[in-house]
Amino acid sequence: MYGKIYTNLLAWGIKVMNDMYKEDIEARWQLLVWRTVIAICGVTFALSWILYGVHRVEKNIGSGLYMLEYIFIPMAIQIITLVVCYFMIKADNISNEKKNYVVIGLIFVSIGVISFTYYSVLPLIMLPILTIVATALFADQSLTIWSGVVVAILTVIDMVRYHFEYTDSVAGLNWVGVLSIFLLLIILLCVMVVIVNTHTKALMSSIMGSYNRQVTLMSELMIDPMTGLYNRRSFEDSLEKEIERAEQTGAKSYVTIFDIDHFKEVNDTYGHSNGDIVIKALCKMMKEKSKDMGLAFRYGGEEFVILFHDVELSKVMNIVEDIRTEFRCYYFHFMNKDGITCSCGVAEYIKGESSKAWFNRADSALYKAKESGRNRTVISAVSYTHLRAHET
Repeated sequence: MYGKIYTNLLAWGIKVMNDMYKEDIEARWQLLVWRTVIAICGVTFALSWILYGVHRVEKNIGSGLYMLEYIFIPMAIQIITLVVCYFMIKADNISNEKKNYVVIGLIFVSIGVISFTYYSVLPLIMLPILTIVATALFADQSLTIWSGVVVAILTVIDMVRYHFEYTDSVAGLNWVGVLSIFLLLIILLCVMVVIVNTHTKALMSSIMGSYNRQVTLMSELMIDPMTGLYNRRSFEDSLEKEIERAEQTGAKSYVTIFDIDHFKEVNDTYGHSNGDIVIKALCKMMKEKSKDMGLAFRYGGEEFVILFHDVELSKVMNIVEDIRTEFRCYYFHFMNKDGITCSCGVAEYIKGESSKAWFNRADSALYKAKESGRNRTVISAVSYTHLRAHET
């Protein structure tokens, strides 16, 4: 929960950035598509009523039957298709490629129903041709070709119906010639959209390549290369944002600072390379144990921070003590004695407090833990009536 919140706040790291970018783009794109589809449905509904008003006087059937055939049934088909499309888009077991077909199918139905219902108006026969243009939104060649075939089939059906049912009004019309022109137009439009799709894919590939390079550079600036934790700069940014969030929501937030006890002696005795092993072990524990409720940072040297959001103190202390205890019991093969320890300071955010004051209280609690004998956790006395220390 917390990790996801903070990846949106920080937006650093290649994987985190790519996931967030993809989700954001897909959400925006889906919203755009749905707005487009709703607009198309609205236009076709309005067009149905306009055509009803224009052609009702030309029909020799009752208004009730006419309404059923030319208004209610077409609209019912459009609404049912919209509902089916909605649930298919929401389904997790359907691939994005298939969802593209579903959305284009919805657009096709929205405008194709008008063409099929009011084929007596010659220009409306070509209305579904707009579906071919819509496929350019997805830059999918097969989708374009599939749409072109369906549009061509519907055009043939409508032209044949038009020829046989309106013989008197089309006596001077070479309907085969008109149909040939319509089909040629469909083929040319498909070819144009296929060409556009090719250039669109190349452009998107170039954009994504440029974006990934920027993400890589950004991640290098914001992530500590040795531990994989966020670095001090990202911590300072997220601390300010956490204060804004806490002020707005009133949620409880905590800064916890870890410091490896006598770390200089570790480096002096076992070497810096083994000191790095110790740091990595602690960082791995911090990252794994806090991933659901907090985000871990390397503040500097042997000092590390976990920032907790919207969680009770008892859970914070469980995680902190779990990390401290496991670290004390961790076996380092190069050591001649039992393990190594760390100390921790904890401070809850107080409304109206600055980021510097908040961090300094946690740092002071850490100092008291060190002063009291190390290998313990101290909670800031400012936040609570009693100073607590946990020892093993």
